[in-house]
Amino acid sequence: MTEQQIIDEILRYLHDDSYNYAVLIDGEWGSGKTYFVNNTLTKIIEKQESDLETSRKVQYISLYGCKAISDVQENIAWSFAEDARQVIQDKNNFGTTGQKVSNNILLSSKKIGNAILKKFLPNMPLYEIASDWLNLGSFIFVFDDLERCDCPINEVFGFLNELVEHENTKVILIANEKELSGIAEIQYLELQYSLTLDDRIIWPTPNTSSSWAVRSSNSTHISLDEMERRRKLLFPTKEANSNYRRIREKLIGVTLKYEPNISLIISEILKSSKYDPYIKDMLEKKKETFSLEMQNRNHKNLRTFQFFLSKVSYLLEKLSDINTDPEYLDIIKEHIISETFYQAIKFKSNDQPSRTMHAQLKKEQEAKFQSIKQYIESGTYNQKIFDDNVLNLQKELQARIPDDDPYYLIYQQYYLQPQDWCEDQLEKVLQRLDENKYPIAFYGKIITSIQRLIDLGFDDEYMNRTKQLMLTNITKMNEVKLIDSNLWYIENKPTKAKVTEVITDINHAIKEHSELVSREDVGDILKSDDWINRLENYSNPNQNRYVQDMSVFSKAPPEQWLNLLHKASPRDIDDFRHWLGDLYPEGTTRKSYSEDAYTIKKIQKGLEAIEEKDLIKKACIIWLHNQLEAIIKFHEPSAEQEQE
Repeated sequence: MTEQQIIDEILRYLHDDSYNYAVLIDGEWGSGKTYFVNNTLTKIIEKQESDLETSRKVQYISLYGCKAISDVQENIAWSFAEDARQVIQDKNNFGTTGQKVSNNILLSSKKIGNAILKKFLPNMPLYEIASDWLNLGSFIFVFDDLERCDCPINEVFGFLNELVEHENTKVILIANEKELSGIAEIQYLELQYSLTLDDRIIWPTPNTSSSWAVRSSNSTHISLDEMERRRKLLFPTKEANSNYRRIREKLIGVTLKYEPNISLIISEILKSSKYDPYIKDMLEKKKETFSLEMQNRNHKNLRTFQFFLSKVSYLLEKLSDINTDPEYLDIIKEHIISETFYQAIKFKSNDQPSRTMHAQLKKEQEAKFQSIKQYIESGTYNQKIFDDNVLNLQKELQARIPDDDPYYLIYQQYYLQPQDWCEDQLEKVLQRLDENKYPIAFYGKIITSIQRLIDLGFDDEYMNRTKQLMLTNITKMNEVKLIDSNLWYIENKPTKAKVTEVITDINHAIKEHSELVSREDVGDILKSDDWINRLENYSNPNQNRYVQDMSVFSKAPPEQWLNLLHKASPRDIDDFRHWLGDLYPEGTTRKSYSEDAYTIKKIQKGLEAIEEKDLIKKACIIWLHNQLEAIIKFHEPSAEQEQE
């Protein structure tokens, strides 16, 4: 029912004298029914009552945590303590002392008042005192959290029935009847299970062909599944809930199913909030999206929305501490809002998308903020991770990769297109990688997209080529950030392991390169006396088995290399040749050769012009010349193809 339909029915009920009954407003937990009653329905009732000659007052009572009827009665008594105080002067039942004590009690807090009452009027429950003073029929009682009351349901309904029938009181109940109707079954669950262990009962054979299940049904050691089967045989669900149904039929005359208008409630919540008007406006514009997402997940819980508000307001506040480009600030805020809401409702609804739910999987893939997911699920906020997430998103926005880019097409449509189309897009991605067209922030998702296709049977060579191109591109960059290795959005463990392995290798190269670009200039190295050692540290600072594919010769002019070699000793030239062999191993193609080629050729030609009298040094120069010539001949076909 809509809110207006419920309002119309409640107003009719308040004037219905045909018979005495209570009304139940039934709704999912957190759906906003309490908010609706307190902020809309109560005000309309009070307006209608104010126009009557004898008006009734609405009393809201929460039954949450009440363990006995005395707790329920006490909550009722304290709810109209102010009304009792106003008429206390007209009551002389307890004499001067009783009047003074009662007046002090009703002006006190609940805890202090109960202590005073227990001392001076130990035999007189507060509910009896208050109900004696007041006409309970002059109130309209709203009892909330009925399913959270720990009293036996028959006792609670019996007490409420007394209010309805003997006090002529109008009673409105608020509850989630799905939970309420299961109370009778839950109360006796331990007893039900204990009876399943009674070996005096001859249990029917399970209606199954499983020999294991048949053996289990008559075994002295039974499984939990067998215990549940036996319990259901003894206590069918219909019978277990019949006690509740009999009780409710006597008390509840009308049940009104509350269906929240989520968009409207969201607007009301935002209106009453204290957020910046600009943020309020951004949230208001997305209310239909919020509402649709909650309906799609069948999670119409407004407490989740309030949970989201508390989280997103904090994150947007922290965003102001980050030096973002104003051009992208609104888009970043929009993304933080959307991502926070998505993670909040996913967490609160405990929903995990199926592998066939492509729309949900796409959202998982596009989630860029591991910091938000962590903050939502554990309450732990990490400023550094959040900063990195924001700045990485900004870099992606700055890259402005169009929607028709082959990377985006594969990422978003691979499960919708045939194999030939996917392979065509993969070749285009590789071509763009070869041209170094993708920012490093996209590398992780490119790797993930390609691995998903390989898992479907595509050639592994696609990943090998991708990895090699990425490693080459890294050597051409100045400052490079590591690829995000938090692959929380990949659920398939084998896929995650393979993607992690590739990213780990690339991140290792990034670390080495970052150390490299922060090192001293090659020209300065060649001016020093220990230039060989410093060259080795420059190209292989971590003393790895293999030296990274990187250009070195191009970082200093050919004349400087030749002058140094002309002055070098035979030992220096021999050490230089060992270093050169590590930088350009025999039989190994180096992509960096294209950058070093000009300088290497100049050095080789320059060595031919050196006239050396020392026979040993002359031999060393010839051997170095031949080594450089071999490197040129090996790489020159590749270099010519690249030029073509």
